[in-house]
Amino acid sequence: MSAAPFFIQPYRFDDLIADDRTTPVLDRDRSILLDDDEEVLWEGRVALAGYLIGHRSAQAERRWTLPRKADVVVTDRRLAYVCEDWDLRVAGTHPQRVPVGAAPVPPLRRRPALGSGVRIATGQILWQWPCRLHMMPAPGPQGVLVVCDSMRSDRRPGLALSGGDAGPEAEARNLAIVIRRAVARYRLANPDVLEVSPRERDTLQARAGQALFLDELADPLRGVGLPGALPVEFVHRDDYYHPAPRAAWAGRKPS
Repeated sequence: MSAAPFFIQPYRFDDLIADDRTTPVLDRDRSILLDDDEEVLWEGRVALAGYLIGHRSAQAERRWTLPRKADVVVTDRRLAYVCEDWDLRVAGTHPQRVPVGAAPVPPLRRRPALGSGVRIATGQILWQWPCRLHMMPAPGPQGVLVVCDSMRSDRRPGLALSGGDAGPEAEARNLAIVIRRAVARYRLANPDVLEVSPRERDTLQARAGQALFLDELADPLRGVGLPGALPVEFVHRDDYYHPAPRAAWAGRKPS
C-alpha cells in the first residue's frame, strides 16, 4: 500500500496496525469507531485540504485536496474523518504560494489502482497536536484551518475544513470555537499527556471559556494560539520542502 501525505491514509479493513495513531478505526458501516467514553461535539460533511504554512507568513502551499466531501466528527479528544470513493488530488510540480482560503489550484489526479474497488480515505488530528486555529477568509472557500506544530522544519502542516457544514462564515466560526474549546479542555484535563507551564495553563483556561477570540481567528498571521502542542513530523525531512507529487506522497508519523 502506498504511503499518503500528512493527515490522510488510504484505509484497508484487512491491514490494521495496532496502536497506529495516524488513522481512525472504522466499523463495518464505514463509520468512525469511537472509544466507549468519547464524546461527540460536532459532526458534518466538509471539503478537506492539506496545507504547508510558513511560521512567519500568511502564505500557504496547498499540497492535497479531496474532491469529495468527507464525513467529519469532532470529539473531546480528536478530529477524525472518513471519505468514501475518493481520488486524491495533489498540487502541481512547481511551488504555488496562495493565500489561505484562495481558490484551489488545478490539481493532478492520482491514477487509481486496478481492482482497488471502493476507495476509503481516513485521517485524524489528535488534540495533542494543534498549535493554532485560523478562519479561512473570502474570496476563497470559507472555513477553518487547523495548524499543527512541526519538527526540524520552518513549515507547519495544516488541515483546512471548508464548505458544506463548515461554511459559510457563521458555521465556520462555530466549528472553530468547538475545536478551540475541545483542544484547550483536553490539555487541561490530561496533564500526564502534555506538560504545560502555569502561564500556558492560564491561556488554556481562557481558550476553554466562552470568549469568541474573533479578531485572532480572522488574523492570518496570529490565529488563536493553543499552547502545549506536541509536534508532528514526516518520515522524510524533504517532504516539507519539495512540492513534486512523488514527495507529497511520502508518509508522516506523529511524534
